[in-house]
Amino acid sequence: MLKKRSNRSLHETLEASDAELMSDIAAGDHAAFAEIMSRYKTPLYRFILRYVGATADAEDILQETLTKVFSRASTYDPAWKASVWIYRIALNKCRDHGRKQKLRKYVSWDFGRNGSAELPEVQDLGPDVEHIVAYRQQYDRLAQAIESLPHNLRSALVLNAIEDRPQLECAEILGVSRKSVEMLVYRARKKLREHMELTE
Repeated sequence: MLKKRSNRSLHETLEASDAELMSDIAAGDHAAFAEIMSRYKTPLYRFILRYVGATADAEDILQETLTKVFSRASTYDPAWKASVWIYRIALNKCRDHGRKQKLRKYVSWDFGRNGSAELPEVQDLGPDVEHIVAYRQQYDRLAQAIESLPHNLRSALVLNAIEDRPQLECAEILGVSRKSVEMLVYRARKKLREHMELTE
């Protein structure tokens, strides 16, 4: 299949805004799509992985998200930030996945493999295996608690508190006010604390 290109040089493609790239992608420009992928693939993967927990699921959802970005580029409205539009696609894919996996009680976390669901480094535990096991168990409990949150709370928590995205951008992605993001994150943290206290 012949790959279409815009009239932009490679340098111009690299310097183009997200909105300009989306316009080029809508015209079938694969170089523009490659550039959007290079900008968003890693942060999207991190977001999706933290939302769904399992590496294989995150990879599948990332692929579906990027495929939809390419196939639906013509529907992108430049009045919106491209990042918001792309994250909304990813969030909807995560929610679809959650609905399909409703009956699954526990989330599968892979530690240290393929750079996924990184376990924060524990410094100098020495030979004390009990500390390592206790730390892993606490992390597993936290992962379970995040998985148990309602979608609206989990979305806000992962985007704002874990991914550290600005409140305004989170509000645009979630389609709510800035104040609502603040309240959702507050409620999510409260539920996490309650869950952690109950499972101690």
